[in-house]
Amino acid sequence: MKKHFLFLFFILATITSTAQNDTVAVSVVKIDPTLIGDPIQPAPKPTFFSRAWAPIGLSLISIDLMRDSSKYGLQTLSRSFVADTFRTHVDDWIHYAPVVTMYAADLFHVPAKNTVWNQTKFLIISEAITAGIVWSLKLGLGVQRPNNGAYTAYPSGHTSQAFVQSQVLFNEFRETAPLLAASGFLFSTTTGVLRVLNNRHWVPDVLLGAGIGMLVTNAVYHFEPFKKWNPFKKKNNNHQLSFVPSFRQDFVGGYLKIGF
Repeated sequence: MKKHFLFLFFILATITSTAQNDTVAVSVVKIDPTLIGDPIQPAPKPTFFSRAWAPIGLSLISIDLMRDSSKYGLQTLSRSFVADTFRTHVDDWIHYAPVVTMYAADLFHVPAKNTVWNQTKFLIISEAITAGIVWSLKLGLGVQRPNNGAYTAYPSGHTSQAFVQSQVLFNEFRETAPLLAASGFLFSTTTGVLRVLNNRHWVPDVLLGAGIGMLVTNAVYHFEPFKKWNPFKKKNNNHQLSFVPSFRQDFVGGYLKIGF
């Protein structure tokens, strides 16, 4: 009887020990739902009006200044800082400076909003649309230049193209290199000022040119036409072909897999 009791005690001890070793401790952590915020959402895309109000404002000011009293008065005031014979050709090439700056930044791997291909694409689209609008107004309105030259003064083509390029530069690097992005407006503003000092344009001419250039470029960057079009990108070839042989007593063949 004593041996049976010891044997029973040994079995119970073994079972208890095994049960204790197999026991898993579970900890319950309570999370306060008030400490969990909403998931991080991407920044909302700016509205088109937020991009358009400045160039629209410049264009409206330009239209208001086209009155003879304002136009002639501003021209006399502006050219009072230089001699009557003042002439420089700097404005013929300085308006290319923003686009040169953009590609130089790409060369040195400064992070930009778009790839070089999309930068070039948006630049060409903006330049083409702006040129079409500007020359339509030049030929349609027929405003004579202040130097008694051709009747193609209003608006300024040099200034519009300069502000297209400076706006492209700004849109590409405004978030990664703000000073670099804003530097383009120094060149485009200088272009507009020199067009007036050279007596090639009235002040309203350069204001409308700047407004059109910035407005068109911001519209292109807002709607991003042809952004995914890239004829130089290699197409992803997903075609698959595989064959697995199979040999059985009642079957000799295989499994052919073709994927497109």
